[in-house]
Amino acid sequence: MGQSTRSLALVVLAGGGALAGVSLGFAQGDGSRTDNPDLLRGSLGVGCPAGTLCDFPAERLLARPILPANALASTPAPLATVAPAEVPSVALPAAPAPVPVLPETAPVSTPVASSDHADLAYGISLRGAYVRSEDEERFEMLTIPSIGFSRSVGAADVTLDASATLVQPRSDDPRIADAQVAFDTEYRLSPSADLAFNADFALSQDDPQALTVDTADLITTPLIVSGGLGAAYTQTFGRLDATVSLGLDREWVGSSTRSDGIEIDNDDESYTHYEGGLRLGYAVTPVLEIFGQGTAGRTDFDGADPDLGLNRNGADYTLRGGIAGNWNDVLVAELSLGSGWRDYDAARLADAQSWLYGAALGYRFSPTTQIVASLETELTPGEDGGGASTRYLAGLEASHTANSWLGLRASAGLEWLAPDDETPASRLYSAGIGADVLIGPHTSATLDYEYGLREDPGAADARRDEHRVSGGISLQY
Repeated sequence: MGQSTRSLALVVLAGGGALAGVSLGFAQGDGSRTDNPDLLRGSLGVGCPAGTLCDFPAERLLARPILPANALASTPAPLATVAPAEVPSVALPAAPAPVPVLPETAPVSTPVASSDHADLAYGISLRGAYVRSEDEERFEMLTIPSIGFSRSVGAADVTLDASATLVQPRSDDPRIADAQVAFDTEYRLSPSADLAFNADFALSQDDPQALTVDTADLITTPLIVSGGLGAAYTQTFGRLDATVSLGLDREWVGSSTRSDGIEIDNDDESYTHYEGGLRLGYAVTPVLEIFGQGTAGRTDFDGADPDLGLNRNGADYTLRGGIAGNWNDVLVAELSLGSGWRDYDAARLADAQSWLYGAALGYRFSPTTQIVASLETELTPGEDGGGASTRYLAGLEASHTANSWLGLRASAGLEWLAPDDETPASRLYSAGIGADVLIGPHTSATLDYEYGLREDPGAADARRDEHRVSGGISLQY
């Protein structure tokens, strides 16, 4: 039996043994206004859930949620006590951090409640993963610590979340694959007014053999550091609500190193983005809302694109309208249509316009089974010597709670990047299945299989696929 076969067998047997042992011992019977992370999370998260082969950038819509804060509160989570561990594989370059998304403001007749409540949660996950791509393979051990804190004091709600993924490859130095810190605060100025602030920081570094690395013979990939600040104010006037938002984002992309020792400067991928937006919504009925929203922003890059000999600095604008609905928390949906424009400072780059489509659908078949589908588009500054590109993101995710200790899930996603100059588009597909088993009050076991396929005519390897099998144990308190 070869080394690769033994590695794969080790991961499968470990995960399968955990599931079988627990089964014997415990056999027993975005566009939403909801805090439930499993309903209408938007196409970006759904298309590539944590632990699969990519991590789509965060959605940048200004639309407020369309579900009430207690939506799906009666739906038991697959493992309410222990959250499944996240195992990031490869990560696409992150988009600017999203403008704050505010929950629905209370009706004018509802007083501002006073409360003082705090929650602290922390944990760690230990996982092993076997990854095979074309004729290459690798075995990784992952350690994933996390901590979360939330507190409600009077009219203010504060949350702080932090996590990291530490990877120890079998034949390479350890690295921090991903680290994130997010701080959010919301203050209810009055029964009809809301003010929110958010700040976030992220750090990531891919494996040189990761699916989205398009440069051949790399021994180190760039370290990506990003952060953002945002503020939003929402005011309700009867059935009409208005949200004004401001955002500032910064991303720095470090250098990468080839096998011959040559360093590649990636200043052309580092940028600063500013954005402001306005959203107006009108509740036609208790079920349906119509809305319109617009944004204006600017992106400044640190360096010139080496293929163009100039940078992609310029302004961007979006305008869209849509309708959202919530039918008794069983069916929630949102549909929008609009246009995006990008005006470059450099005369050699043609300005671009693209239609923007958005759709999200969540349906709960029963208290234990639900499905989420979504589609989103955005106009990007472009890459690899071309002009602006339109990015399409689609996702489908299903989850089922078999019983009090077993949760099952499946997902599929697509990212399609279509250049405005009609050069060949790049595509990234992903699919995965997994299971979460509750072992005890603070312990769970997970087993996952994920598949990814990338088709990029401009990459060193135009077509690559990747298989990943992972399993491990999580402790949460």
